[in-house]
Amino acid sequence: MKVATFNLFQYAAPGTYWYERDERNTYTLSEWQQKNTWIRQQLSTLDADIIGFQEVFSHHELQDLCQSLGYHFFAIVDLPGVSPEDLSVFTRPIVALTSRMPLLQIRTPKIDKDVQLELGLTEEFGFSRLPVCVDINVPDIGTVTIYVLHLKSKRASILEVTYLENVSWQERSRDTLLRLSRGNITSLLQRGAESTLVYHSVSAELAPDAHKPIIVLGDLNDDPQSTTLAALTMQERVFSIGGIDSAFWPEGTGQYLHDYRLADTFRLAPNMRQSVRPYTHLHRGTAICLDHILVSNALNSFNANALAEVMDYKVLNAHLGEDGINNKLQSDHGIVVITLIPTRDQQHAPHTGQPIPYASHPNQLTTRQDFIDLAGGIYQSSKHYEQWTSQDKWDNFWSFFFDKAYGWIPTIYGSVPVSELYQKQRHSIEHIVPLDFLDRYLTLKQQPRQIRYGASTNPLNFAPSERGLNAKRSNFAFDFEGDRIVRPFNLDLNPELFERTGFDADNEWVIPSRNRGDVARAILYMLLVYGIDELYQRHIDTLVHWAKVDSPSAWELAYNQWVYDRLGIRNPLIDTPDKCLPLLNNRHLMHAMLLKTDI
Repeated sequence: MKVATFNLFQYAAPGTYWYERDERNTYTLSEWQQKNTWIRQQLSTLDADIIGFQEVFSHHELQDLCQSLGYHFFAIVDLPGVSPEDLSVFTRPIVALTSRMPLLQIRTPKIDKDVQLELGLTEEFGFSRLPVCVDINVPDIGTVTIYVLHLKSKRASILEVTYLENVSWQERSRDTLLRLSRGNITSLLQRGAESTLVYHSVSAELAPDAHKPIIVLGDLNDDPQSTTLAALTMQERVFSIGGIDSAFWPEGTGQYLHDYRLADTFRLAPNMRQSVRPYTHLHRGTAICLDHILVSNALNSFNANALAEVMDYKVLNAHLGEDGINNKLQSDHGIVVITLIPTRDQQHAPHTGQPIPYASHPNQLTTRQDFIDLAGGIYQSSKHYEQWTSQDKWDNFWSFFFDKAYGWIPTIYGSVPVSELYQKQRHSIEHIVPLDFLDRYLTLKQQPRQIRYGASTNPLNFAPSERGLNAKRSNFAFDFEGDRIVRPFNLDLNPELFERTGFDADNEWVIPSRNRGDVARAILYMLLVYGIDELYQRHIDTLVHWAKVDSPSAWELAYNQWVYDRLGIRNPLIDTPDKCLPLLNNRHLMHAMLLKTDI
């Protein structure tokens, strides 16, 4: 599901004006057609399922435009304000929402009277633009509540004054600063009040069901570090509740706080990691971000029980101040769009199950799915490797060395106590295909969470950490520049990495030695099972060669069996020659990993 927020910039049909009857504040028929053509282009590019609009005056025309693009559902909760002296002059815009999916309920947030009283707001207080709030039934997620906002701008309206001719410029200057001071605070108070009132409304929706998915989006007219955003997200750290310090809170209290917070989707999107936040507005040449999309904890990627997660965040802002076209014909705001995917997408769930027996000759296993079936399916997990404790690492890797059924205790560790192994940090783990690459690649491919988490915790991709296996991506030197994958010309391993593998300071065995064959088999398994098709032919030739010349060791065979006994998965390339060599020689199977342009 894709959701967007789009400030249209004075969407008023020809024959009407915004704020005052001035030819600069209306559109000619030609300008209107040009503006609508541009909006259509942006909506087509966005391809969003749900869009919130701001600065809407001519809502009927906007609804018709959306309808023509396949958005059959439209919502407003107010009518634009007009001047009583001139009905063709609009004085207040509204917000709107359009959707490809049916709207279950349309409403506007109620103002909490207790909050209104506590803030000292007048009885007549109201939102500068009434928010739209709708419920939409989203496949694989459920009922999602969406708020469309346009909070009070920073513009100080009390600056609009005409001075008498006899007022000196010195006095005019002083008076302007005074008005600015009052006006800025007036706007801030209005915007801040609107922000906290929306947060109270969201919190009231979450009170009976803290796992309810809610999206708050719009032109919030403030930057990410502002008090306005802080009052809406409530991400600030809480040190005490009711005078009780956090150290003395009952277990689970921290989770309660997360349940009632909103998260900034820019900070959740994997494609925005280590990126500068894209701007959505240029104010006198300064780039700022005023447009935001926030989500409740049910849609927070860091929530292990989230119903969906943010996979992508983009801002369409190429039109701002760079194309030479007046904002009036386009917009003075960038368009923010996010992509959400369900964490449990049953329709597109991958095939899993018990490994199939070697009933058929391996040469007949020609497809990637054949290999996945042979391997026991795609390993999945509800827990990411970064969420693992030392106990998880012990249970899923290190305990193998102490499993008496395989005899590794006396031959490898002897009488070394577990406490000493922990002290030497030998309970940590390296990923043969680097964890960062797996996370970013599978996210880029928009694989469901359980697949990405499974790739991060698949024990067939593990090696003891003391090898420093991926300190310089020595065995899988693939990386990212933005969303572009950077590939090495060749795959190679530094032989020096293996010379002292498995020895401690006294030159005694501590862990089993590893060789290029082990690494190659793990890489081939991970690429085939998790759908990574980014290799050149020479990469595949190298990996296949390594896997052939270094046959599986007794340790590798035993570990593969141990993983199978525990989890029902195995690496089919770790077996006797009569079973694994036909797979390595099967060019149809190996070509499944080829970069498509290299085929």
